[in-house]
This record gives sequence, structure tokens and C-alpha cells, in this order.
Amino acid sequence: MSTLPDAPIRDAATVIVGRDTSKGLQVLMVRRSPRAVFLPDLYVFPGGRVDEADRSDAAAHVRGSAGDVEPAYPLTAARETFEEVGLLFADRHVDTDALDGARRAMLANEVGFAGVLDRLGVAVDAAQLRYFSRWVTPRAEFATRRFDTRFFVARAPRDQIAEADATEVHDGRWFAPAQALRAHEHGEINLIFPTIKHLERIAPYATVDELLAFAESKAIVTVSPEVQPGPEFVIVPELENAW
Repeated sequence: MSTLPDAPIRDAATVIVGRDTSKGLQVLMVRRSPRAVFLPDLYVFPGGRVDEADRSDAAAHVRGSAGDVEPAYPLTAARETFEEVGLLFADRHVDTDALDGARRAMLANEVGFAGVLDRLGVAVDAAQLRYFSRWVTPRAEFATRRFDTRFFVARAPRDQIAEADATEVHDGRWFAPAQALRAHEHGEINLIFPTIKHLERIAPYATVDELLAFAESKAIVTVSPEVQPGPEFVIVPELENAW
């Protein structure tokens, strides 16, 4: 009798960055590189794995609280968002030129994220990031990588411009949640199940304030989808719109 492989579960953090427009709420999505080993050419929210440095750096480089979650997760969320799209959730205003220079140095591996924060004289303002959900990759034959991911929602920092790094991710685009779902249905972009479910979950909210208020009030229920033949992912009925 065969057994499913036990791929290690890695901690990760993802950020749904929102902005208000005349047509309603938009969220930032990026397309992963076609050369990526994991999830190539898929549209996702900025995010990535928690590094050991994130855990050791959190005490000195995180201010405020994102909710009932360890500080390493908002630090990872901030680091990945800065690396991938250049937005920094800082505890004070940062000059645009200084921000751009620090990002170039980080992308060139000249300095780590903690060094960027020190250079700019800022800390990550975790209060800008609201803990929204927790999803765990299900155990399956094809799941060579599994993640225990904390999702956050946040407002795009004022006076900062999002720009994909053009290496790890490409084509940073702002979508209304319903627009992204339609684009996926029409085959214009590719999405994975957790991204689809999060877009569905946030679609009813017209502004960033409404989304943040919902995140503030909602319960956090850990979700690990069921895998059915196909493979097809499903959420157990009692968790639909309850996570």
C-alpha cells in the first residue's frame, strides 16, 4: 500500500495590498517568473517563505502589531513586498530616492532587509498589516512543497509606486477582485485555488477601509483544502465564508 510523501511544511507570509480608486477597491498581483521552480507563470499576491533571519530580526525591526500572529510573519510579509514590488510598510515616511536606492542594493544582494531598514532609519510598521487568514497546503502526491501561510491585508503605502522586480516576479498589476476572477475564468491569467478563494472573500468590499475593518473583526480559522480527483481542491462546506 503506497503512502503520500511527507513534504516539509514551511512557514510563509503573503500580503493582499489594496488601494482605493474611483471604481472601487483594487488589489496588487504579480506574475511569477515562467522560469520559477514553484508556481511558474501564475498570478499571486506578493509573499514568500519565512527566513530564519526574519525570526531573529523581528524583535529589533518590527513596531506595532498585525494581530494575533508572531512578529516574524509581518516582517516576512514586508520584506517580500518590498523585494517583489518596492512597497515598504515603514513606521515613518521614507524619501523616494532613498527607498529606490535601498531596494536596488537589496536586489543586488549588497544588503539584507534588516540592513535596508537600518540604512533608512525605519522599522516595519506591523499595524499597517492586518492578519487575515491562515492556509496550509494539503498533503497530496503532487505536493512537493507545502506551506503554512499567514495572509495579511494592507493599504498601499502613500506616495510609493509599486513596480515588479522583473526577476522573481513580473507584470505587477492592479485588479478589482472580481476583474481578476473573470480574467482567470476567460483564460487571460492563471490563478491557484487559495488566490481564487481570497479574491472571492474580499470581493464584496468596496474600499480598503471596509476590507481592513472586516479583517479586524473576522475570526482566523486554519484552512487546509481537501484534494479530490482531477486534482480539484475544495473547502469543506462548513468553512465556506467562515474562515
